[in-house]
Amino acid sequence: MNFYSYQYLVEHNNEPNFLFIIGILILAVAIFVTGFLYFRNRSDNKYRDLLIIFALGIILFIGINYNNYEQQLDVSNKNNQTLTLMKSVARDKEVSTKHLYSNSSSLAEGMLIKAGPQIYRVSFDNNQSSYTLTKANLITSQKIQLVKK
Repeated sequence: MNFYSYQYLVEHNNEPNFLFIIGILILAVAIFVTGFLYFRNRSDNKYRDLLIIFALGIILFIGINYNNYEQQLDVSNKNNQTLTLMKSVARDKEVSTKHLYSNSSSLAEGMLIKAGPQIYRVSFDNNQSSYTLTKANLITSQKIQLVKK
């Protein structure tokens, strides 16, 4: 069973999609270059055609990746909720965030939080605005792996 550290969740929450950014930059540079060449040589239609192709390419690229971006935002929001819960547990149990681990990166009924040597099961109310911690014990056959970074 994997438990993820507070720091691990913070660092993975801020990961941008570098491939998306690089793809947009390459297409933007291609549009800029072909636009410059087209305005310099207006009689040559190949640059106009390339400009249109690259413009449509960037629109298509953004359209395809928009859904991935929305999913990434949703995961990031769920991760932020887990980080907020972990901060609250750290205050309640008087444990440093360095010693906090969660077995889930999003809020879920029955998720486990390891605060120092203790493990707690988290129960939420209907709208997940409050929680209850119950001390939990793991079956000895399950090995705990702490993922720190």
